[in-house]
Amino acid sequence: MKIEVILNVIILVLGIVVAIAPHTFAPVCMIEMRCWFTRDVETVLGTAIALLGFIGLYRGMAGPQ
Repeated sequence: MKIEVILNVIILVLGIVVAIAPHTFAPVCMIEMRCWFTRDVETVLGTAIALLGFIGLYRGMAGPQ
């Protein structure tokens, strides 16, 4: 595997971890109402990171152009 593909897989996995973290194993805070937007922003940023990793992975597996 090329190093670019490996790095994009790592970015994809990290993005998924960041997206699911505030809902599962790393809650933002104990009171839901005060940290609602922080949790939503962290989920959106994690999804964006995972999407960039997926696009890079797809382009990296396509080969040289």
